[in-house]
Parts: sequence; C-alpha cells; structure tokens
Amino acid sequence: MRAFLFMAYFAISLTQTSCKSQKQTLVEEGLKNDPGITLVDTDEFSGIYEAESMVIRDMKSLSKFYSQVNKTRKPGLPVPTIDFSKYTVLAICAGEQRPSSKMVLSYGKEDDNLLKINMKVTNSNTTNQPEITVITYPFYLYTIPSTTKVIDFQYTQ
Repeated sequence: MRAFLFMAYFAISLTQTSCKSQKQTLVEEGLKNDPGITLVDTDEFSGIYEAESMVIRDMKSLSKFYSQVNKTRKPGLPVPTIDFSKYTVLAICAGEQRPSSKMVLSYGKEDDNLLKINMKVTNSNTTNQPEITVITYPFYLYTIPSTTKVIDFQYTQ
C-alpha cells in the first residue's frame, strides 16, 4: 500500500513540475505587442526556411499561405476565420530560430500611405537553465485594424 501511495505521489508531483503549459503562459504574458496588434496563430514549423513577411488582405491568400504551412502535416492546421472587412493579416515567417525566441511587433512611423511595423525577436529564456539546441522555423499570424496603406516591415534590436 505504501509503495502505491509513493508511486501516485511521485507521478502527480512529476506532472506538476514538468508541465510546459504553465511555464509558457508566463512567458507569453511577458511579451506583449502594441495594442491593436493581435496574435491569431503561431507554430514552431512553417515549412518556410527563409525569413519572410507578408500582408494578407483576403481569405484566398490566407488559404494559400496555410496550404504552404500544411504541406508536411496530416492533419493540417485549420485556417483561422478572419473578417477581412475589419482586419488586415500580417504573416511573419521568422526563418531559423531557437525555441525560446519569440516575435514581438510594434507600430513604427505612419505616413499618409505607409505604415511601418517594427519586428523584434526576443529570447524568452530568462532563467539560467541550459537552452535547448533544437532549431525551429516558426510562423506568426497577427491581425491589425484594416488598412489599405503599404506596410513596411523592419527588424529592430
């Protein structure tokens, strides 16, 4: 009976200390985008190996982007439903990254027909734990209020 209780206690304590979802929530809360920029979807593998940023203004283009992302997935990621009359979608494929890095967007200068979006890759590994050496190719899908302006992406430090 004691052995059973010990094993049950050990299993419960192991699952509580190794749960990544609790740790990930704290990391995500520390990395906030500008108001009006909302993260809709993200994944660690985009299937796109070079850094690339694109503006998506219709459902057909969004479906085409997800067909590229889902080439090697079965089942594939579902295409999010976006109201393109209210939102413009920004798709960021970050290229080669470490799993602890995250993309943070902010508004830059805005002119009559140009909107600058600043992109910053942050390392969220704030603890002194050893970093995992896995390489990922993540994508991030953001929405901003609908705009017809030309959007210029710039990496910042």
